[in-house]
Amino acid sequence: MPPINVAMDATILSSLMSCGAVTDYKYNQNLTQKGGKSNSLEVGSLVHVFLEYYYQSLIDKKSKSDAIDAGVAAAKLFIKGCPICQNYPLDAVGQPPCGHKNADFIGMVNTPQKSEKRGKSELIGWEWALDTCMQYLAHYVNDSFTPLAAELTKSEIIFENESLRILWKAKFDLIADSGMIIPFDHKTMKQRRDSLSLNNQFMGQCILTKSRNMIVNKIGFQTSLKPSEKFERAMMSYSKARLDEWQNEIVPYWANVYVSYIKSGVWPRNFTHCENKYGFCDFKEVCSSDKNMRNEVIKLNFIKRRVWDVTND
Repeated sequence: MPPINVAMDATILSSLMSCGAVTDYKYNQNLTQKGGKSNSLEVGSLVHVFLEYYYQSLIDKKSKSDAIDAGVAAAKLFIKGCPICQNYPLDAVGQPPCGHKNADFIGMVNTPQKSEKRGKSELIGWEWALDTCMQYLAHYVNDSFTPLAAELTKSEIIFENESLRILWKAKFDLIADSGMIIPFDHKTMKQRRDSLSLNNQFMGQCILTKSRNMIVNKIGFQTSLKPSEKFERAMMSYSKARLDEWQNEIVPYWANVYVSYIKSGVWPRNFTHCENKYGFCDFKEVCSSDKNMRNEVIKLNFIKRRVWDVTND
């Protein structure tokens, strides 16, 4: 028999490691909560959009001032929303006529103009998110690396034996030449956090770029910290042995688990992952309901989104 083909990315792998049921809901049934992205995800996406258009403009040999203008224009459109993206059907295939990737410019719905407190939550305003982008550029005004690609998608077969073939997919926020080719991953955050090398995304990026190093480009939204304290580029370095173990043992193991879930139709719930440092899992109420009531809970609280694919253009 020919080997089974499995396509995976870091998001699906990490989800499988945490909970089978969540993987099924998010990436098979394509469910997302009604009401749009959270404030944290929206402002994080805003920064990613700004940096994508900024760095792509530099790659296209535009001046730095033109690159900043391109980033600001894209960010403002992301805030307001593109009418074509907003009306593009969720089940449509391919890019919308406006050309925006995966109809991503739907407008921000859970982010105020100015930062504010709502109950126990502190919402970051889009004005501050944009100002943070400007602070970032000022802090790194003397960057010496050469950007090579922004929001690049790559895929490659990273494992194959007689029974299994794994296609790994990844999207790179930035790939740059700093004396060596190295991927950057932009991470926005409200508070300072240490970076952990035990990360599927980081190791997968190293595998696809044939590098043992990658940079976590931390961008903080804190108002009380100096730029030197809230902007950090943390180098993640891996030995060949660690990357080989991940590529040839860890990923194949979970790929086989993935295949077994698909074949059986059983996606087991892992009750040890219902709560994390960010709060409860989006599907806590679904799993807390009786089995015969879960579809009703889903109808009340979730909608279908576009089919997940990290390499969507």
